[in-house]
Amino acid sequence: MAGLKDFQRATVAHVIDRYFGTDRTRRFLVADETGLGKSVVARGVIAQTLQRLQDDDSVDRVDVIYVCSNQDVARQNIARLRVTPDETVTLSSRLTLLAKHAHQLNAATATAGKPINLVAFTPGTSFDQGWRTGTAEERALLFLILEQAGSWNGWRTRAAQRALQATVGKPERFKWHCDRLREQLGGKLDRTITREFLRRARQRGLLGEFDALLDGIGRRPALPDALRENARTLTGALRTTLATAGVEVLEPDLIILDEFQRFRELLDPQGGEGAELARHLFDYRAARVLLLSATPYKPFTFAEETTAGEDHYRDFRQVLRFLSDDESWHADVTKAFEAYREALVRGEPCGDLRVWLRDLLLRVMCRTERPALVQDGMLREHLTVADNLDARDVRSYVAMRKIAHVVGAPMTVEYWKSAPYFLNFLDGYQLGDKVRAALDGQPHPEVSALLASAQLLDADAINRRAPVDLGNGRLRQLAADTVDQGWWRLLWLPPSMPYHALGEPFATAARDGITKRLLFSSWNATPTAVAGLLSYEAERRLGRVGERHRHLDYRMEHGRPAAMSVLALFWPHPALAALCDPLALARQRPDETAPLDVAEREVRERLCARTSADTAATVASPAEPWELLFRWPGADPGLDDAAAALGTSAEDDGTATGLDRHVERARELASDARYPAAEHLDGLLGSVAEIGLHGPGNIAWRALSRLIDPDDAVTPAGHWRAAAVLANGLRSLFNRPESAQLLDSLSMGPVYWQAVLRYCAAGGLQAVLDEHVHTLRSGAADARLDDEELCRLADEARQAIASRPSTYEAFDPSHPNERIKLPGRFALRYGGRGEEQSQVNRKETVRRAFNSPFWPFIVATTSAGQEGIDFHQWCSAVVHWNTPANPVDFEQREGRVHRFGGHAVRRNIAAAHRAQALRSPSRTCGRPCTTRHERFLGSWATSRRTGCSPGRRRSSGTSCPTCSAATRRNSTGSSRTW
Repeated sequence: MAGLKDFQRATVAHVIDRYFGTDRTRRFLVADETGLGKSVVARGVIAQTLQRLQDDDSVDRVDVIYVCSNQDVARQNIARLRVTPDETVTLSSRLTLLAKHAHQLNAATATAGKPINLVAFTPGTSFDQGWRTGTAEERALLFLILEQAGSWNGWRTRAAQRALQATVGKPERFKWHCDRLREQLGGKLDRTITREFLRRARQRGLLGEFDALLDGIGRRPALPDALRENARTLTGALRTTLATAGVEVLEPDLIILDEFQRFRELLDPQGGEGAELARHLFDYRAARVLLLSATPYKPFTFAEETTAGEDHYRDFRQVLRFLSDDESWHADVTKAFEAYREALVRGEPCGDLRVWLRDLLLRVMCRTERPALVQDGMLREHLTVADNLDARDVRSYVAMRKIAHVVGAPMTVEYWKSAPYFLNFLDGYQLGDKVRAALDGQPHPEVSALLASAQLLDADAINRRAPVDLGNGRLRQLAADTVDQGWWRLLWLPPSMPYHALGEPFATAARDGITKRLLFSSWNATPTAVAGLLSYEAERRLGRVGERHRHLDYRMEHGRPAAMSVLALFWPHPALAALCDPLALARQRPDETAPLDVAEREVRERLCARTSADTAATVASPAEPWELLFRWPGADPGLDDAAAALGTSAEDDGTATGLDRHVERARELASDARYPAAEHLDGLLGSVAEIGLHGPGNIAWRALSRLIDPDDAVTPAGHWRAAAVLANGLRSLFNRPESAQLLDSLSMGPVYWQAVLRYCAAGGLQAVLDEHVHTLRSGAADARLDDEELCRLADEARQAIASRPSTYEAFDPSHPNERIKLPGRFALRYGGRGEEQSQVNRKETVRRAFNSPFWPFIVATTSAGQEGIDFHQWCSAVVHWNTPANPVDFEQREGRVHRFGGHAVRRNIAAAHRAQALRSPSRTCGRPCTTRHERFLGSWATSRRTGCSPGRRRSSGTSCPTCSAATRRNSTGSSRTW
């Protein structure tokens, strides 16, 4: 509860009172406005529920079920809901696979109090069963259970594998899945689930049907085509039965439905098998249900929309019906609404009626909204008219209409307006299927002729990296605001609060207020087209680079390390890092942003003073800066796995790699940690100062050190490992061919490792990384910081920096069997069709990368990214590619970036309070920060959420300048509409 704001604590207190008070309810809706932290409220409810159930003898353990719309939302939020990290069993699974994980739940033990299990499900994988065959692992589990109950002979075993093989290509492959699962389970299946599954399957006649299917397959080597549909349908029924049996092993005490409007059919008594399965959870003993949604029902529908089955009042009543089955209460709510409406229509005072209605609804729901003043002050709307049409655009639209007519497929003007080169990106559309069919075999002559007049991607031009028209007025405008502004020259965004003056190309971008763009479209073709074409345009401007163009490898020459300067860049040097801290230099001049050369000169003077003051014996003059760096006292971390932390430690043949030999040489120098004679330092201290200030290894060390409090259990060795992991991610960034090409084009220096230093200096990488790891730590601030947690944070940052690019494919009507490939790094697509594991993993990768200061700078998505996902860390601009039909979509879309601690908020605070922040005590000093600035930074969010208008007097008797500054400085607010 420590991290909750006042309004969130009040919400938790009200929910808990409704759950455990005198007039109890088992179901409650928290409908706080988007971005106000409903998941944080849910965390508080979990904590308080756990505390209340400690003395309940009927509860042996506390099971919390978290249901959200997709697996990426589950991965993002599941860690936030953990309230007892040491005693929590956390699973993100499927109901059908609980038999695999049930032993973890049953074995949960706690050192103090009752154990807690946190289990996450998604409707698409757990409740929406139908005829779907599911994953190979689910079918393998079905096979093991049926095999155990069936006592099959050899041919029936093989027939069962054929029946459950489904989409797995070869029988041997599915057998491998079964054998692997058998090995994982140790031959033991959960008895409760197995027994309940067999009972239900026998009761429904499914076991008899499966035996009949095996008889039909017989000894055939493959499943006959005539039996495929029967096998598919039966597999779906068995999965549903297994999921139902899985509920029996759960003992839910609290069920959280996050953004439930995405799967509201689970609340409908007539919602089919999925709803029936969900009711087994909802109705379990005394289980309490917490619904979370800013938009729990459609707020308004036109009369004509009711014919399509949409009715806002019916939606609202359905939610109320789920929340309570008290008929007298429903009657009172109906009367209150009718009386309130009549008073409004007649213009009569309705204050008492409003209080009556409010009190009735507070029994089952509550909502917190931002004050209107803050809402209006922090959003700015930009309307950009995409009127730069080309004659080819119009001709292409005419050709598309004619093609659609010829092949008999639907075609609307929105296709053409939304997706550039729509005929190349028509996967999943009827028009695409029918155009492919028309070109298959003997091409349709009329379709071929019309395609010749349509606007299509030129595959040859793309292969040559030649300029390509963007094909759409909207995309041309977006490119003009991003790529044309030189964003492709930036490998990361400028910091919100630089420690020194930035250099180009970052200085101009910072003055322009650059922030990432989150683009929403109503059409599935748009995100792929936008991401592919914008990434192509950005990378094209870098110029063509060689595929093996790598400058930062640990190469060997004549058996000797030949890239020690590279190792010096990425080697965390604690003593040198502390001596060359740009934040410490900025604190000396809090009222000004010093030029970079001033900071570098002061560091050189520090280094010179340190060597002059040292009385130890001197050594001969080093020939290279790296020799001086590794001889500088404190260079050797004393770790056996130093090379492993910095990268790969051994080759396949078991011999030492180039990195191992470089580390060995560095340690040889560090073992003689003496300064050279002062007369030999000329020309070396400048390079050492640059490495100390701007070297990625030292930057990583300092960034992570900002997170460590004196009470944390982080050891020097753990700190070094984490810094090395993060530095290795930065090495992968600069080792990309396009990064090398960029630095060459910017003339950062003839020697690449020195060019890297100059680019890091120009971009204020230290301030950027400090800001980034702070946002990562803020998302898991309750976890105790030890070596493992620090390394996890460093690796999370590394993964974002080193994430692999996407490749987007476009249909080529000229060569239907070939695909046009477009890059995806500068801009990416979030989400696609389905919840396959590969798709879920890619969603997480894109989200992590977008929530970092590094590429991608633009993410395009559909409704897949509209609800429940955080995109605010480095983005404060939403692009509405299509105006949504429902105003609720505006709130949901903008809520992805209009959130506490977002990019705009940080920049506003930095702009208003930079000097106070630099004057405040450092976090690592070990003293609690009591300056006026820090108190206001800590209280600003509370005042913002609870209605503090600018300048409002707080309980301390002082005026909050941050609140007024944040509402006044609107230049960095969200760009609402484009």
